[in-house]
Amino acid sequence: MIRLDRCIAIALFAFSIGYGYLAWIHPILPFEVRMPFKPNTMPLGLAGLGILLSGLLIISSHNDDFVKDAEGWRGFAWKQAILLVVFMVLYALFLRMSGFILATTLFLVAGSRLLGEKNYVRSSFIGLFASVLIWYLVDPILGIYLAPLPSMGGQ
Repeated sequence: MIRLDRCIAIALFAFSIGYGYLAWIHPILPFEVRMPFKPNTMPLGLAGLGILLSGLLIISSHNDDFVKDAEGWRGFAWKQAILLVVFMVLYALFLRMSGFILATTLFLVAGSRLLGEKNYVRSSFIGLFASVLIWYLVDPILGIYLAPLPSMGGQ
């Protein structure tokens, strides 16, 4: 009997091999040759991880308890998942206008509230701390410009 999880694993295995091959043959510029982290390093790692995990799924043995899988999908919190995707889209739309720190803090607070956090002070503090920390790592440390606050000039 053909099992759906094995078919998906085979498709992911083939995709990972193709992705890894394309990452391997990606042309590297002369100044990138000696860099420790090249443009193809992350895709090669992802391809290797995909090959490993899908290969393990292909060769592993499972019990055929399809009823348990069907019950898991019926009990899934679809409303929360859809609302979280809506929050992600709104976050992406308002990121430039409101700045990284404000947009990320609001997204984290709204997402934590949606997922069941009752304490606004705690979620606000954690959201603000996480967004400032991520902004600090991306902008000053890595040197990738990220507007922290809303732009007043209407850029």
